[in-house]
Amino acid sequence: MPFLHRRHDRRPAKLTAIAATAALALTALTGCGSGEGEVSADGVAKVKLGVIPIIDIAPVELGIKKGVFKRHKLEVTTQAAQGGAAIVPAVVSGDFQFGYSNIVSLLIAKEKGVPVSMVSVGARASDDEMDDGSGQLMTADPAITKVADLKGKKIAVNTLKGINEVAVASSLKKHGVPRDDVELVEVPIPNMPAALKDGQVDAIMVSEPFISMAAKQGAEPLPVSYASMGKKLPFAAWFAAEPYAAKNPEVVERFTAALKESLTYAENHPDEARAALNGYLKLDAGLTEEVTLPGWNPEAGQADIAPLAQLTVDSGLIKSTAPLKELLDR
Repeated sequence: MPFLHRRHDRRPAKLTAIAATAALALTALTGCGSGEGEVSADGVAKVKLGVIPIIDIAPVELGIKKGVFKRHKLEVTTQAAQGGAAIVPAVVSGDFQFGYSNIVSLLIAKEKGVPVSMVSVGARASDDEMDDGSGQLMTADPAITKVADLKGKKIAVNTLKGINEVAVASSLKKHGVPRDDVELVEVPIPNMPAALKDGQVDAIMVSEPFISMAAKQGAEPLPVSYASMGKKLPFAAWFAAEPYAAKNPEVVERFTAALKESLTYAENHPDEARAALNGYLKLDAGLTEEVTLPGWNPEAGQADIAPLAQLTVDSGLIKSTAPLKELLDR
C-alpha cells in the first residue's frame, strides 16, 4: 500500500505578492537600533535574535506583543537567516546575542568545539509523520508514492548537514533506501514550493507555511518528517555563545525565563499563536488558520533529546552523542 495520502482539506487561501516578499525577509519584531548586547542604566538589555522565518518562532512574536520580554527588561529585535548552520557562527561572533537553531546544527558545532550553550527547547515535532508543520517532505511527482520511490531523486533542504538531512537519511534507512541514492540540494525554505512546481527538484523538505503553499499547488506528503524521527521529539533550541552567557548571566536568565513563559503561552493558546504569524510572515488570513503548528512545551531534558542525537550519529554528522551533554551544561 502506498504511503502517499492527501493532507486534511484546506480552505481556499493564497499568499499575496506583498506577503511573499515579507516571507523572504523577516520583519523586525521591535525597532532596530545599535547597541545590541548592551545593558542600559535602568537594567534593560538590548538583544538581537537570529531566527528563521518560519512558524516555529511565533512564541517570540507573541511574547513581545504580550509584553513578556519587556517585563523581563529585555528589548528584543530579530534578524532572519536561512538556517541554524548560518545562525550559529553569527551568535558566536556576537552579531546575535541569542539564536534559534535545529539541535542537529548545535550538536555538530559543539563537537567541533564551537562555544555554544542551549538555553531552552524551541519547538517539538508533531505526533503524525504525515503532517508535521516544522518539517515535512512534500512531492508533486505522481510517480513518487512511497519513500522507496525517492531513489535517484533530487530533494531540497534548507541547509546541508542539518536536521533536514538527518530526517531524510533516517527515513530512507527505515525504508531500505541508501542515503547516497538521493541527491540533497540547498534551497531557501521560502523558495521551495516554486522550485518543486518548476521541476527543479523532485521533493522538498519544508516547513509551514510553505507546506500549505506546496499542498495548494498539488504537492503531497510522504512519511519523511520530524515526527518520523520521533513523536513530539524536541528538534530545535534557543542558544547563546558561552562567552556571552558567562559575561551576562543575568541577561541569559531573564531571556530564558521570558522565552519559556512565551513558549508555554503559545502552547496553551494556539489561536493567538496563529494570529501572531501575520506579524512577521504577512500571510493571508485563510492560510494562517490552516498551517500545522509545532509543539512548544519548553520542558525537556537530555533523555528527551537523546534520540535525535543518536540519529545524528547514525547519519554520520557527529561521531558520538557526547556533544549533547556538553550543549546542555551551562
